[in-house]
Amino acid sequence: MGQPKIAVIGAGIAGVSLARSLADRADVTIFEKSRGLGGRMATRRRPDGHFDHGAQYFTIRDPRFHAALEEALERGVIETWDADLMQTEADGTVQSLDDRSPRFVGVPGMTAPVRAQADGLAVLCSMPVQSVEGEAGAWYLMTETGPFGPFDWIVSSAPAPQTAKLLPFAPSVRQALARVDMNSCFTLMIRLPDEAALPFAASRIRHPVLSWIAANNSKPDRNPAPALVVHADNGWSDRHLDAPPEAVRDLMLEACQSLYPMIGWQDALSIDLHRWRYANVARPLGQPFLLDSERQIAACGDWCLGNRVEAAFLSGIALADTLHTHLAEARA
Repeated sequence: MGQPKIAVIGAGIAGVSLARSLADRADVTIFEKSRGLGGRMATRRRPDGHFDHGAQYFTIRDPRFHAALEEALERGVIETWDADLMQTEADGTVQSLDDRSPRFVGVPGMTAPVRAQADGLAVLCSMPVQSVEGEAGAWYLMTETGPFGPFDWIVSSAPAPQTAKLLPFAPSVRQALARVDMNSCFTLMIRLPDEAALPFAASRIRHPVLSWIAANNSKPDRNPAPALVVHADNGWSDRHLDAPPEAVRDLMLEACQSLYPMIGWQDALSIDLHRWRYANVARPLGQPFLLDSERQIAACGDWCLGNRVEAAFLSGIALADTLHTHLAEARA
Protein backbone atom coordinates (compact mmCIF):
# COMPACT_ATOMS: atom_id res chain seq x y z
CA MET A 1 0.00 0.00 0.00
CA GLY A 2 1.41 3.37 -1.01
CA GLN A 3 1.35 6.49 1.08
CA PRO A 4 -1.97 8.34 1.31
CA LYS A 5 -2.22 11.40 -0.92
CA ILE A 6 -3.15 14.72 0.65
CA ALA A 7 -3.80 18.03 -1.12
CA VAL A 8 -3.30 21.22 0.90
CA ILE A 9 -4.87 24.41 -0.43
CA GLY A 10 -2.85 27.47 0.54
CA ALA A 11 0.88 27.97 1.18
CA GLY A 12 0.70 30.26 4.19
CA ILE A 13 2.30 29.22 7.45
CA ALA A 14 -0.70 27.08 8.49
CA GLY A 15 -0.72 25.03 5.30
CA VAL A 16 3.06 24.72 5.04
CA SER A 17 3.47 23.73 8.71
CA LEU A 18 0.77 21.08 8.35
CA ALA A 19 2.38 19.74 5.16
CA ARG A 20 5.82 19.65 6.79
CA SER A 21 4.45 17.66 9.74
CA LEU A 22 2.69 15.14 7.46
CA ALA A 23 5.45 14.78 4.86
CA ASP A 24 6.95 11.63 6.41
CA ARG A 25 3.63 9.77 6.40
CA ALA A 26 1.85 11.02 3.31
CA ASP A 27 2.37 12.23 -0.24
CA VAL A 28 1.49 15.90 0.24
CA THR A 29 1.05 18.51 -2.49
CA ILE A 30 0.42 22.20 -1.72
CA PHE A 31 -1.64 24.28 -4.14
CA GLU A 32 -1.07 28.05 -3.92
CA LYS A 33 -3.00 30.59 -6.00
CA SER A 34 -0.29 33.27 -5.76
CA ARG A 35 3.15 33.34 -7.34
CA GLY A 36 4.90 32.85 -4.02
CA LEU A 37 4.55 31.35 -0.56
CA GLY A 38 3.64 33.00 2.71
CA GLY A 39 0.04 34.17 2.45
CA ARG A 40 -0.27 37.35 4.49
CA MET A 41 3.36 36.99 5.53
CA ALA A 42 4.18 38.94 2.39
CA THR A 43 6.87 41.26 1.06
CA ARG A 44 6.59 43.45 -2.05
CA ARG A 45 10.01 43.99 -3.60
CA ARG A 46 10.67 47.00 -5.78
CA PRO A 47 13.99 48.17 -7.21
CA ASP A 48 13.91 51.22 -4.93
CA GLY A 49 12.50 49.70 -1.74
CA HIS A 50 10.96 46.73 0.03
CA PHE A 51 7.54 46.64 1.72
CA ASP A 52 6.22 44.05 4.19
CA HIS A 53 2.66 44.81 3.18
CA GLY A 54 0.90 42.05 5.15
CA ALA A 55 1.83 40.83 8.64
CA GLN A 56 4.24 43.33 10.16
CA TYR A 57 5.89 41.05 12.73
CA PHE A 58 5.13 38.00 14.85
CA THR A 59 5.69 36.76 18.38
CA ILE A 60 7.05 33.40 19.50
CA ARG A 61 5.39 32.20 22.72
CA ASP A 62 4.45 28.55 22.26
CA PRO A 63 7.32 26.03 22.67
CA ARG A 64 6.26 24.11 19.55
CA PHE A 65 6.37 27.29 17.48
CA HIS A 66 9.82 28.06 18.87
CA ALA A 67 11.03 24.53 18.11
CA ALA A 68 9.77 24.73 14.53
CA LEU A 69 11.56 28.05 13.98
CA GLU A 70 14.74 27.27 15.90
CA GLU A 71 16.81 26.41 12.83
CA ALA A 72 15.57 29.54 11.03
CA LEU A 73 16.53 31.62 14.07
CA GLU A 74 20.01 30.08 14.11
CA ARG A 75 20.46 30.70 10.38
CA GLY A 76 19.35 34.32 10.61
CA VAL A 77 16.22 33.71 8.54
CA ILE A 78 14.35 35.22 11.51
CA GLU A 79 15.61 38.17 13.54
CA THR A 80 14.23 40.41 16.25
CA TRP A 81 12.89 43.84 15.37
CA ASP A 82 13.97 45.88 18.36
CA ALA A 83 12.44 49.23 17.41
CA ASP A 84 10.22 50.96 19.97
CA LEU A 85 6.52 50.79 19.20
CA MET A 86 4.49 54.02 19.42
CA GLN A 87 0.80 54.88 19.70
CA THR A 88 -0.72 57.66 17.58
CA GLU A 89 -4.05 59.17 18.62
CA ALA A 90 -6.63 60.63 16.25
CA ASP A 91 -5.43 64.17 17.05
CA GLY A 92 -1.86 63.34 15.99
CA THR A 93 -0.46 62.91 19.51
CA VAL A 94 2.29 60.28 19.55
CA GLN A 95 3.50 58.49 22.67
CA SER A 96 5.58 55.44 23.43
CA LEU A 97 3.80 52.15 24.09
CA ASP A 98 4.85 50.03 27.04
CA ASP A 99 5.14 46.94 24.87
CA ARG A 100 8.33 44.96 25.45
CA SER A 101 7.30 41.64 23.92
CA PRO A 102 10.01 40.51 21.47
CA ARG A 103 8.88 41.10 17.90
CA PHE A 104 10.30 38.92 15.12
CA VAL A 105 10.48 39.37 11.35
CA GLY A 106 11.58 37.23 8.46
CA VAL A 107 14.87 38.11 6.75
CA PRO A 108 15.25 39.46 4.12
CA GLY A 109 11.43 39.54 3.94
CA MET A 110 8.42 38.26 5.83
CA THR A 111 8.08 35.28 3.48
CA ALA A 112 11.46 33.85 4.54
CA PRO A 113 10.30 31.67 7.49
CA VAL A 114 7.54 30.08 5.41
CA ARG A 115 9.93 29.46 2.53
CA ALA A 116 12.32 27.77 4.93
CA GLN A 117 9.53 25.53 6.27
CA ALA A 118 8.50 24.64 2.72
CA ASP A 119 11.98 23.59 1.61
CA GLY A 120 11.71 20.15 -0.01
CA LEU A 121 7.91 20.10 -0.10
CA ALA A 122 5.88 19.80 -3.31
CA VAL A 123 4.38 23.25 -3.88
CA LEU A 124 2.49 24.33 -7.01
CA CYS A 125 2.34 28.14 -7.18
CA SER A 126 0.10 30.20 -9.46
CA MET A 127 -2.37 27.32 -9.19
CA PRO A 128 -5.74 28.58 -7.92
CA VAL A 129 -8.22 25.85 -7.08
CA GLN A 130 -11.59 26.52 -8.71
CA SER A 131 -13.54 23.66 -7.14
CA VAL A 132 -13.25 20.32 -5.37
CA GLU A 133 -15.01 17.30 -6.85
CA GLY A 134 -15.25 13.61 -6.06
CA GLU A 135 -15.69 11.75 -2.81
CA ALA A 136 -13.75 10.59 0.26
CA GLY A 137 -10.59 8.85 -0.87
CA ALA A 138 -10.99 10.07 -4.44
CA TRP A 139 -11.00 13.87 -4.38
CA TYR A 140 -10.00 15.99 -7.37
CA LEU A 141 -8.92 19.63 -7.41
CA MET A 142 -10.17 21.44 -10.49
CA THR A 143 -7.83 24.15 -11.83
CA GLU A 144 -7.40 26.14 -15.04
CA THR A 145 -4.83 23.60 -16.19
CA GLY A 146 -7.09 20.65 -15.50
CA PRO A 147 -7.88 18.28 -12.61
CA PHE A 148 -5.36 17.07 -10.03
CA GLY A 149 -5.94 13.87 -8.10
CA PRO A 150 -7.18 11.57 -6.85
CA PHE A 151 -6.40 12.57 -3.26
CA ASP A 152 -7.39 10.69 -0.13
CA TRP A 153 -7.71 13.90 1.90
CA ILE A 154 -8.23 17.58 1.09
CA VAL A 155 -7.16 20.27 3.58
CA SER A 156 -7.83 23.97 3.09
CA SER A 157 -5.74 26.59 4.87
CA ALA A 158 -7.37 29.39 2.89
CA PRO A 159 -9.38 32.10 4.69
CA ALA A 160 -12.68 30.90 6.12
CA PRO A 161 -14.98 32.37 3.41
CA GLN A 162 -12.87 30.83 0.63
CA THR A 163 -12.72 27.50 2.46
CA ALA A 164 -16.51 27.51 2.79
CA LYS A 165 -16.88 27.93 -0.98
CA LEU A 166 -14.40 25.16 -1.83
CA LEU A 167 -14.95 22.28 0.56
CA PRO A 168 -18.18 20.22 0.69
CA PHE A 169 -18.37 20.00 4.48
CA ALA A 170 -21.29 18.37 6.28
CA PRO A 171 -24.01 20.86 7.33
CA SER A 172 -22.98 20.88 11.00
CA VAL A 173 -19.38 21.74 10.06
CA ARG A 174 -20.55 24.44 7.65
CA GLN A 175 -22.57 26.05 10.42
CA ALA A 176 -19.45 26.35 12.58
CA LEU A 177 -17.48 27.76 9.65
CA ALA A 178 -20.17 30.36 8.93
CA ARG A 179 -19.72 31.86 12.40
CA VAL A 180 -16.16 32.96 11.59
CA ASP A 181 -15.92 36.68 10.82
CA MET A 182 -12.98 38.18 8.90
CA ASN A 183 -12.23 41.80 7.94
CA SER A 184 -10.49 43.33 4.97
CA CYS A 185 -7.58 45.78 5.01
CA PHE A 186 -6.11 48.28 2.57
CA THR A 187 -2.35 48.84 2.62
CA LEU A 188 -0.40 51.79 1.27
CA MET A 189 3.24 51.30 0.23
CA ILE A 190 4.97 54.66 0.02
CA ARG A 191 8.53 55.29 -1.13
CA LEU A 192 9.83 58.58 0.27
CA PRO A 193 12.87 60.57 -0.90
CA ASP A 194 16.11 59.46 0.72
CA GLU A 195 16.26 62.54 2.93
CA ALA A 196 12.74 61.99 4.28
CA ALA A 197 12.04 59.87 7.31
CA LEU A 198 9.30 58.82 9.70
CA PRO A 199 10.26 60.16 13.17
CA PHE A 200 9.85 56.67 14.67
CA ALA A 201 10.01 53.07 13.45
CA ALA A 202 6.38 52.04 13.88
CA SER A 203 3.13 53.11 15.47
CA ARG A 204 -0.30 51.71 16.10
CA ILE A 205 -2.92 54.29 15.19
CA ARG A 206 -6.30 54.98 16.79
CA HIS A 207 -8.03 56.78 13.94
CA PRO A 208 -11.22 56.28 11.91
CA VAL A 209 -9.23 55.58 8.74
CA LEU A 210 -5.79 54.25 9.74
CA SER A 211 -4.55 51.59 12.17
CA TRP A 212 -0.78 51.21 11.59
CA ILE A 213 2.27 52.88 10.08
CA ALA A 214 5.85 51.57 9.91
CA ALA A 215 9.16 52.45 8.34
CA ASN A 216 9.91 49.16 6.65
CA ASN A 217 13.56 50.16 6.31
CA SER A 218 13.88 50.04 10.12
CA LYS A 219 13.60 46.25 10.05
CA PRO A 220 16.72 44.03 9.99
CA ASP A 221 18.47 43.59 6.62
CA ARG A 222 15.94 45.61 4.65
CA ASN A 223 16.63 48.01 1.82
CA PRO A 224 17.68 51.24 3.60
CA ALA A 225 15.57 53.45 1.33
CA PRO A 226 12.69 55.13 3.24
CA ALA A 227 9.69 52.87 2.64
CA LEU A 228 6.47 53.29 4.60
CA VAL A 229 3.75 50.70 5.09
CA VAL A 230 0.35 52.06 6.18
CA HIS A 231 -2.61 49.84 7.11
CA ALA A 232 -6.16 51.11 7.07
CA ASP A 233 -8.61 50.43 9.89
CA ASN A 234 -10.37 47.09 9.31
CA GLY A 235 -13.90 48.42 9.72
CA TRP A 236 -13.17 51.34 7.42
CA SER A 237 -11.68 48.92 4.88
CA ASP A 238 -14.83 46.78 4.96
CA ARG A 239 -16.97 49.84 4.25
CA HIS A 240 -14.74 50.90 1.33
CA LEU A 241 -14.04 47.44 -0.06
CA ASP A 242 -15.64 48.16 -3.43
CA ALA A 243 -14.65 51.83 -3.67
CA PRO A 244 -12.38 52.93 -6.56
CA PRO A 245 -8.71 52.30 -5.59
CA GLU A 246 -7.80 55.93 -6.33
CA ALA A 247 -10.43 57.15 -3.87
CA VAL A 248 -9.19 54.77 -1.15
CA ARG A 249 -5.60 55.85 -1.72
CA ASP A 250 -6.46 59.54 -1.55
CA LEU A 251 -8.49 59.16 1.66
CA MET A 252 -5.66 57.21 3.33
CA LEU A 253 -3.09 59.80 2.23
CA GLU A 254 -5.29 62.60 3.55
CA ALA A 255 -5.36 60.86 6.95
CA CYS A 256 -1.56 60.40 6.85
CA GLN A 257 -1.09 64.09 6.16
CA SER A 258 -3.35 65.11 9.04
CA LEU A 259 -1.55 62.83 11.53
CA TYR A 260 2.05 63.37 10.39
CA PRO A 261 2.29 66.79 8.69
CA MET A 262 6.07 66.85 9.20
CA ILE A 263 6.47 64.35 6.34
CA GLY A 264 6.50 65.67 2.78
CA TRP A 265 3.84 63.32 1.46
CA GLN A 266 3.58 65.35 -1.75
CA ASP A 267 7.20 64.42 -2.52
CA ALA A 268 6.61 60.66 -2.42
CA LEU A 269 8.45 58.88 -5.23
CA SER A 270 5.84 56.12 -5.52
CA ILE A 271 2.56 55.13 -3.87
CA ASP A 272 1.03 51.68 -4.30
CA LEU A 273 -2.19 50.31 -2.84
CA HIS A 274 -2.93 46.69 -1.97
CA ARG A 275 -6.30 45.28 -0.91
CA TRP A 276 -6.43 42.33 1.46
CA ARG A 277 -9.98 40.99 1.28
CA TYR A 278 -9.41 38.70 4.30
CA ALA A 279 -6.81 40.25 6.58
CA ASN A 280 -8.13 40.26 10.14
CA VAL A 281 -9.86 37.65 12.27
CA ALA A 282 -12.68 39.52 13.98
CA ARG A 283 -14.42 36.40 15.33
CA PRO A 284 -12.40 33.15 15.31
CA LEU A 285 -13.79 29.64 15.12
CA GLY A 286 -12.83 28.99 18.74
CA GLN A 287 -11.20 25.61 18.11
CA PRO A 288 -7.91 24.62 16.44
CA PHE A 289 -9.33 23.23 13.18
CA LEU A 290 -12.33 21.80 11.35
CA LEU A 291 -12.47 18.12 10.51
CA ASP A 292 -15.05 16.10 8.57
CA SER A 293 -13.53 12.65 9.02
CA GLU A 294 -16.28 10.83 7.11
CA ARG A 295 -15.69 12.93 3.98
CA GLN A 296 -11.93 13.18 4.64
CA ILE A 297 -11.75 16.94 4.33
CA ALA A 298 -10.43 19.43 6.87
CA ALA A 299 -9.46 23.08 7.33
CA CYS A 300 -7.04 25.11 9.41
CA GLY A 301 -5.71 28.67 9.62
CA ASP A 302 -5.37 31.69 11.87
CA TRP A 303 -9.15 32.15 11.64
CA CYS A 304 -9.54 29.08 13.85
CA LEU A 305 -7.70 30.45 16.90
CA GLY A 306 -7.01 34.16 16.51
CA ASN A 307 -5.35 36.93 14.58
CA ARG A 308 -1.68 35.99 14.93
CA VAL A 309 0.95 34.23 12.83
CA GLU A 310 1.53 31.89 15.75
CA ALA A 311 -2.17 31.01 15.81
CA ALA A 312 -1.98 29.92 12.16
CA PHE A 313 0.98 27.66 12.93
CA LEU A 314 -0.69 26.10 15.97
CA SER A 315 -3.86 25.44 13.98
CA GLY A 316 -1.90 23.65 11.25
CA ILE A 317 0.11 21.57 13.71
CA ALA A 318 -2.97 20.59 15.74
CA LEU A 319 -4.71 19.37 12.59
CA ALA A 320 -1.57 17.50 11.51
CA ASP A 321 -1.48 15.67 14.86
CA THR A 322 -5.08 14.53 14.40
CA LEU A 323 -4.50 13.50 10.78
CA HIS A 324 -1.49 11.45 11.89
CA THR A 325 -3.89 9.40 14.04
CA HIS A 326 -6.42 9.00 11.20
CA LEU A 327 -3.71 7.91 8.76
CA ALA A 328 -2.30 5.38 11.24
CA GLU A 329 -5.75 3.91 11.87
CA ALA A 330 -6.38 3.63 8.12
CA ARG A 331 -3.17 1.64 7.67
CA ALA A 332 -3.81 -0.64 10.64
